Amino acid sequence: MATAELQKLFSSLAIAGNLGEVQRVRTTRDIGVFHEDDHIEVKWDPSPLITELCSDVRTNPDFAKEGLERQESEDIEMAGVIEKLPVNALKPSLLKGWKRRYVRCHSGSLFYYEDSRSDRALGTMKLKHGKVFVNSDKTFRVVDRTGSFCIFKCGSQAEAEDWGVAIKKEAAVVGEKQESKSTVIIDIGSCMTRAGFAYEEAYPEVCFPSVVAYDRESKDRSKCVYGFGALKPDVREKSVVSHPFRPSLRVDKFKFKTDDYIGLIMHAYEQLGVEPSSFKLIATLPQNTSKNDKEDLVAVLLETIKVPAVYLSEQSVLAMYSYRLTTGIVVDIGERMDIVPIVDGFIVESGVTRFPFGGRTLTENMARFVAEEGYRYFSEMQSYMMRYVKERAAYVAENFQREKEACDVDSSKFSESVDCRRFKMPDGTLSIKINESRFHGSEGLFDPNIWGIDSVGLHHHVNKAIKAAGIDVRRLLCRNILLSGGTTMLPGLDKRLQAELSSLLPTAMQVQVLADENRHYAAYNGASVLASLSAFDEMCIWSAEWQEMGADTLKKWG
Repeated sequence: MATAELQKLFSSLAIAGNLGEVQRVRTTRDIGVFHEDDHIEVKWDPSPLITELCSDVRTNPDFAKEGLERQESEDIEMAGVIEKLPVNALKPSLLKGWKRRYVRCHSGSLFYYEDSRSDRALGTMKLKHGKVFVNSDKTFRVVDRTGSFCIFKCGSQAEAEDWGVAIKKEAAVVGEKQESKSTVIIDIGSCMTRAGFAYEEAYPEVCFPSVVAYDRESKDRSKCVYGFGALKPDVREKSVVSHPFRPSLRVDKFKFKTDDYIGLIMHAYEQLGVEPSSFKLIATLPQNTSKNDKEDLVAVLLETIKVPAVYLSEQSVLAMYSYRLTTGIVVDIGERMDIVPIVDGFIVESGVTRFPFGGRTLTENMARFVAEEGYRYFSEMQSYMMRYVKERAAYVAENFQREKEACDVDSSKFSESVDCRRFKMPDGTLSIKINESRFHGSEGLFDPNIWGIDSVGLHHHVNKAIKAAGIDVRRLLCRNILLSGGTTMLPGLDKRLQAELSSLLPTAMQVQVLADENRHYAAYNGASVLASLSAFDEMCIWSAEWQEMGADTLKKWG
């Protein structure tokens, strides 16, 4: 081996040794290794990536079709072929120059397509709380609520001015539609917070990470930063970044700070651009919230924030309402896992199973698995990239052992490449190619031993929930197994769960797993259904009630 090559080899090994572990030597074309304390990662802004993870939010009730597919019936404010720079690019470069794109402004968003014949958008920019700046060089710049921007170039200055007027008008129309609603919904999850307004077939209008940042040195929590802002490089560099509603390994000891909950609530109102005092509020509660915590939250919401009325509920109960049912078993899997049997709207406590592992555990397992292929994504910021890969490539195998054997014979048949160029990963990664990890990590839902957890699988816990209920409702529970949460969006999970349960239960028991296409925000949808009921106002705690009766008003929630 040549001297230069030996020096390069020893240098690489020395660097790896300083990092505390020997990593395989890779060429400059390979994926680079970076760590959470690496200055390169500290300077990386994950907002575009997290925005993509939060992309399923909409601002128009008429735009109800899933994804960004075009509909002929839509009212298009403006459309045309113009040139576009990549997101967050101030000027063209040799590799990233102007591209001609078909652009459409409607439904509170700006969509851009490969051409006018494309059915699916390459990307979108939400106009609510955004800004548009028309320049004198036939260009205009659109900035969305997260601070991401995009520059477009027209054929004439007059055309650029027309685009500016259309975008401002569309953003204003979105605001008017929102002001017509009477109830705000805020769904605070362990990973993401979704918010919007209650109406028929509602969907979230804003989405941001459930993250809080406060100054590392002063520990001053009076000036916290929430959501996307908490993950900005300059904020992360000098702050303690926390995920206050992330699952605790000790479920029975799960606690949260009221200030964090209220801070996220207020941030949601700011993102919606409305005053809390003008709307009734439905908000989700973390699991195992104590009566004292509920009392504190209601007091702050009614007395300090001045909402006129409030209704607080667990996500699992609201998720059931999204299916227009009052009896069933909610299998809610987000970053954590909750199996909750509900009969006539009341939780059967003896059948409830709550675990602090779920989607996040799957992501971490996937990260360890793909590390063998040279992709090292273990830090907090890197985990968002692994979640992105998981949501686009992972699935649940119908038969794990058969799938694994087939993959061992020819892994190329299971190979999937996920493009991540537009996120400008700090290690220079352009795409991530995976094969067995697509179905290996998700098998932990049915065999937790794969995750290193001593427990039976998901189907056994659902079976336990069925048996906890009275004999007279078990058949109905078997037919109403309701999926909720982002992890249940994994392809194949519903069919696998139904097959596993059918093998456990008597043949006379018909098993039916219901999987709504929008189950990743089932709690939000359920809150909207609840708000439409004629009895909803009676279910709320009103400010006048609270002033008169205080904590006794909580009795109406059981």
